Order: sequence, then structure tokens, then C-alpha cells
Amino acid sequence: MESLSAAGFRFRGWTHPADLHVTLHFLGDTPATRVRDIGALAAEVAAAAAPFALALTEAGTFGPPSAPRVLWCGLAEPAAPGGALAALHAALGARLAASGFATEARPFRAHVTLARGGAAGFSAAALAAASAAAASLAPPAWTVGGCTLFRTHLGRKPSYEPIGEYPFML
Repeated sequence: MESLSAAGFRFRGWTHPADLHVTLHFLGDTPATRVRDIGALAAEVAAAAAPFALALTEAGTFGPPSAPRVLWCGLAEPAAPGGALAALHAALGARLAASGFATEARPFRAHVTLARGGAAGFSAAALAAASAAAASLAPPAWTVGGCTLFRTHLGRKPSYEPIGEYPFML
């Protein structure tokens, strides 16, 4: 993240390195009585999944290109393009929906959020430079071996507290 913020990309908030993650489903403000249910569903899905490789790809933005809301880095599956991560998202989403949880209506776009609240003047050249700088954030590819349930603490850095770990079992 330091290489991106040092490169002059003006964003209001940079993701703390300990908070880098891939969101499968954002559930928002969830009653404490339902958190155990989410963990059980995540454990079911993880038990039916096998480890897979992910790699960072190009940077992108959400929001107006000249003043984006979010700067992100895309993800790819080098061994099985578009397979395991999308399947994991779909399987968990189906179980969540069947259990009464509201899931995101927008299509799933696998990414890691790098920053929020972009300043005016962001350009295609800045996005290309962000892609190059983002390549230094992680190894070219890594193995995903499970999923984690997080609790968010707004206004705190790091913001995410792991409250459940669910290893892949296949």
C-alpha cells in the first residue's frame, strides 16, 4: 500500500495491509444471534471445497473514472480461470439466501479493495500506474485454503476481526 500512496494516488482511505481480503458476501449489520448460523453455512461450503490458486491482476475502479469511490485490484485463477472462486461465491450465496440472509444483487466481481474515496483528477494513466504498483503487493499467485468470517470495526485500523476460520476439506 505504501508504494501506491507514495506514488501520489490521492484517496481518502487506504486499506490497512492486515485488512486485505476478498469478500465473498457482505452481510452488513447482522444480529449477534445469526452469526453462528453464518459460520455453520461457511463451514459447510468450505468442507465441500478444495484449495485453489489466485493471482492479482490489473487495478480497476468503482464509481466515476475521474473521481472513483474505490480503487481495487482484480483477481484471476491461473489454474482454472473463473472456476473455484465463483463456485465458492455461488455455493455460499445459495446457502445464505436459503437461510434468510439478504445477499448482494450485483454480479460478483472478484477483487481486493486497495483504497476508498478517490480525489478528482484520477486518469487512465493513473490507473495503469496503480496496476503496476499493485503487482508488488503480493506474490504472483498464492493458494487459498479456506475462508474467514470477519467482524468489521468501523473507525479502527485494522478494521477486520476474524471470528471464524473454515478450511477447505477436499
